[in-house]
Amino acid sequence: MINKSIVTMLSELAAERDLGKEFVLQTLKESLITAARKKYGRAENLDCEISEASGNIKLFLEKIVTKKVTDPDTEIALKEARRIKPTIEIGATFKQEIPVDEFGRNAINIVKNTLIQRIKTNEKEMLFERYKNRQGELVSGTVSRIYSTGAYIKIGDIEAFLPREEQIPNERLRRGSQIKALIKKISPTPEEGDEDRIRIKGPVVYLSRIQPEFVTRLLEFEIPEVLHSKVNIKDIARKSGERTKVSVYSQNEKVDAVGSCVGHKGSRIKSIVRELSGERVDVVQWKEDKAKYAEKALSPVKVIESKVIGENKILCIVQDDELTGAIGKLGENVSLASELTNVKIDIKVKSEYNKEKEDKKRSKIKLEDLDISDHVKKILKKEGIKNAQDILSRSDEELIEIKGIGKKKLEAIHKSIHNQINKE
Repeated sequence: MINKSIVTMLSELAAERDLGKEFVLQTLKESLITAARKKYGRAENLDCEISEASGNIKLFLEKIVTKKVTDPDTEIALKEARRIKPTIEIGATFKQEIPVDEFGRNAINIVKNTLIQRIKTNEKEMLFERYKNRQGELVSGTVSRIYSTGAYIKIGDIEAFLPREEQIPNERLRRGSQIKALIKKISPTPEEGDEDRIRIKGPVVYLSRIQPEFVTRLLEFEIPEVLHSKVNIKDIARKSGERTKVSVYSQNEKVDAVGSCVGHKGSRIKSIVRELSGERVDVVQWKEDKAKYAEKALSPVKVIESKVIGENKILCIVQDDELTGAIGKLGENVSLASELTNVKIDIKVKSEYNKEKEDKKRSKIKLEDLDISDHVKKILKKEGIKNAQDILSRSDEELIEIKGIGKKKLEAIHKSIHNQINKE
């Protein structure tokens, strides 16, 4: 009997898909009405009743009771209606039962296909509702399929899409491997331009492994102090596949913010680096002082001195042999440090910086300050020399060639300059 077939199918689908009773019953009613329309043609006035207790299914063709029938599909004569329901009156709705057993196998298939289609539509709607507010969450999944356009990651009972451009550069995903990713967004359908590359019908959960926020979520996952806000993440800057810089702080002086994130012998940060396919992660101490913050941001390079040299601009001095490390491969260390601190960081080596300081100091010593004769000063001025730096920037040979300046006078000039420098 069709009743038994439908009820059995209903029970199996409900259990398998974890569906609500009301939704399944309503969907079943609509499916049966659709099947009835296929069998009886134009019949918009169909109704269906299902007993939850017994599982009995009844189909009715609703007709208006009239004295004279003009449309047999929608009307029934009073005399005929009273044979079944003696008290019915003209204008009332008469429910003429349709034998469900007459449907046959084709009708059962129609019911089944309609029901399954409605369930799929409902599942898509439920999927969108379940994930639409989860943007920015960290999820774990299994790589199920890999294509040139992206990979599909099995997360629970769904497949999410990890586009190629959202994968860490140069990482090689393997089918069956476990990975973590950030839910970047969810769309009711593939976004414009993605229709041909995404093999998912309905809602698409887009994932990412290149967003800076992905590293933030990993830190929360791996480090309890971050998750429970004992250690706070202040800023993050990332060049995916190369390097990430994270600044942290704690309001509790007893908590070592950087140490908590790095772990004993780097144990905690190593697990994050592995998840990032070897991407380097620098965890630095956040400082309110911009110059000190810039120093920390250039980690692991040690900065000798830092100073504010303009609006949103910091100069950092490093040892001569630390310049390459301070700049980093293709400049990524200093650029990420600048992004992290939101200031422009200039780097100079100690020898260059000291030379510039010395040159500046010499430029401040004017000819008038030197303990030399007015005649010599006049000669030097005539040659365009205004200060000690102008003198010292020329070779002894050049200066001696000036008419009126000999070796003895040059020695006196140098001695005077030396004395003035020592006074500063």
